[in-house]
Amino acid sequence: MAAHKKRKLDGNANSNGSGNSSPGPQIVSAFAARQKLLGLGLSSPSPAKSASKSSPKEEPRDQIIVATETPSSAPVTQVLSPPPALPLPHLEPRGETSTFYSSFRPTKKNYQQKTDGRARLIAAEGERIVVLGSYGIKVLDGEITIAGAILSSSDRIHWVHAPHCHALPVLRAADKSTIELRPHPAAHGMRQLSKLNPAFGKLWNEDSSQGIASTGKANKTLTTFQIMFTSEDRPKRSVLQDLVSPAEWNKKLAGLVVANKKSATPIVFLCGPKSSGKSTLGRLLTNRLITDQSDFKKRPWSSVVVLDLDPGQPEYGPPGVISVNKISVPVLSLPFCHPAAIGPTHTQLRAHAIASVSPALDPDHFVECALDLFSHYKGSAHSRSPLIINTPGWIQGTGLDILSELVKTIAPTEVVYMSQDGPEETVNSLKAACAPAQIPFHTLPSQTSENGPRTSLHLRMLQTMSYFHLNLSSPPANTPPPEQLTWNPTPLTEMRPWRVRYRGPSRGFVGVLCYDHQPAPDLLGEAMNGMILALVKVESNAAFRDLLHASRSAEKMKTADSPSSDDNEKGINWTSEGIPLIQNAQGRTLDPRHSRALGLVLVRGIDTKQGELQLLTPLPVADVIAAEDGKEGSGLVLVAGKFDTPSWAYAEDLYWRTSSSSSGSRGGSAAAVEPSSSAEEDGSDEGEGMMGVETSSESDDSDEADEDGEKLKRQEGAKQSVAESLPWVEMLHGSQKRSVGSRVWRVRRDLGRS
Repeated sequence: MAAHKKRKLDGNANSNGSGNSSPGPQIVSAFAARQKLLGLGLSSPSPAKSASKSSPKEEPRDQIIVATETPSSAPVTQVLSPPPALPLPHLEPRGETSTFYSSFRPTKKNYQQKTDGRARLIAAEGERIVVLGSYGIKVLDGEITIAGAILSSSDRIHWVHAPHCHALPVLRAADKSTIELRPHPAAHGMRQLSKLNPAFGKLWNEDSSQGIASTGKANKTLTTFQIMFTSEDRPKRSVLQDLVSPAEWNKKLAGLVVANKKSATPIVFLCGPKSSGKSTLGRLLTNRLITDQSDFKKRPWSSVVVLDLDPGQPEYGPPGVISVNKISVPVLSLPFCHPAAIGPTHTQLRAHAIASVSPALDPDHFVECALDLFSHYKGSAHSRSPLIINTPGWIQGTGLDILSELVKTIAPTEVVYMSQDGPEETVNSLKAACAPAQIPFHTLPSQTSENGPRTSLHLRMLQTMSYFHLNLSSPPANTPPPEQLTWNPTPLTEMRPWRVRYRGPSRGFVGVLCYDHQPAPDLLGEAMNGMILALVKVESNAAFRDLLHASRSAEKMKTADSPSSDDNEKGINWTSEGIPLIQNAQGRTLDPRHSRALGLVLVRGIDTKQGELQLLTPLPVADVIAAEDGKEGSGLVLVAGKFDTPSWAYAEDLYWRTSSSSSGSRGGSAAAVEPSSSAEEDGSDEGEGMMGVETSSESDDSDEADEDGEKLKRQEGAKQSVAESLPWVEMLHGSQKRSVGSRVWRVRRDLGRS
């Protein structure tokens, strides 16, 4: 028994227990072998040379000897070759090696940086350039590709927003090309949103200055973009990934472009799991179809229609809204950089409010809205333009039923499923839906991407906040609207709201309609205040279905002087504040064939004395007035549902004041102090601000407590008047609204000081 244990522990013993045998190979664990391999490097001689130089006493450095035991406890040596070089770079510590993002190498001959921020580059054929930030592209000579778009030399400037929270688009030179990169005029407004919410910060090249060491001139002027040559150029604590289109995607894109020329108008139906690349492929296909000029180089670009059916991650609108849009120029920015399709290049044809970020709220209503948008496309002047349909990532259960019904009814020319890993039930069901009309069904690999720092909820918040801070004011007469969107980085609490009468003569809307949950009339005001609603245009009485009596038109109800029993009989309840609430006990919805969504509004407050709602919205007043065409049965309805709670709006003023105060102080110390002090003021006893706190009552801390108390009183006195004037914010003192027996917790200062 001892000899057996000795054989297992002693590597010099052979299988028969003799101790006179030659020393055997050293046993190395898998972890030690991996560490040894990383320490040796990636280069290794050929196996033939290694075998000729090896000896029993000396093993070559690039080989790893691993001993495994057979059932008879005899060690068996295995010679493992080094693994391939491709998977290893990500194992090496950062700083030892650099990742090259751009193959373009700047010199004095091919790179010129101008004082106004513009950069002129001469790229050789096949060279690639990765740029972080916001910029404009002007092709002076040659031809380049970016995000599926083919850009030739012209006077047009193509505007790009490329934050590093998504994959960065790659500029590739199809031949020797001269391009000019320009600062984006709208970049400042968008980046200033970081003062209102930290989620908008650290997305761009704020901490970087564009300087090219190889040219001998380092331009330290901050620009709105930066060329990423290596991983050393990226911002700190960030992960950069370039936009990669797999070979299967490129083949499918080329096939769809050819089919667009030879056959009837293509209708491409994109579906698949969440985060599989549906939106990315749809964007690439849109850009390719718009800019394809292979048959005639000088012909104008054609437009593409996009049916955006994903209410959770929409491409051309705020969350909770689906729409059909005409796109006339390449889409080179992320959804939260164009949260509204308004302008000469991106035009919204029609939209519907789902009032939720998922079709699960009302699947039947979702299908009705989707089919109405498709019918509008078929009956419009754009019916000969290619149609790209992007769908939600809900592919099982009821979500699969929705996709199957849409495929059967729309009958697209091709269905593309963005996954080659199933689920099998989903693939078989979609194939069965395609079979009657013999619709081609294809699967493509999902998009491979690293885990980003922002979740889908964060991206929806970015898109919604970006939407409400848009500058969408109507341009002066005889002035074309701007091609790029701009943002107003002012807190919503500082913006002048709309004042909409909800009672009295000529009230501004028919009533409030709640999808799904129906609050009690007395609680409607509290439920609405500070929430997002959809502003829906009712085109005829038929939109109400049986919610309102057909004999009483919406126009007549709008002009009602005061609540009456007749209104209650016709489907209107009046709350204690006098707000008209459309009765909807069975949770029905407006008919999408006779209504359309204009946009979203945020209820800033309710003035019960004046009988007015204070609404915040980026919609131009002229557009809403134009929607009030005065036709019989037309009107406006505010739709409430399950929109995400706009908690970002409640904290904008706090972040803004903190940023303003810290900008005049050193190191941003106020930014670190303000949130914790505000946690004391509002009585919050949850979150990170309460980590490591105590209720100190010791005598040696009394002086410190008195000093802190006086300082806290001064802060409260200075901010109380401000807080009381802000919507959604209530200043609490002491133990207000706390449970009985609870105490006010105080954070001790300098807990981390040694």
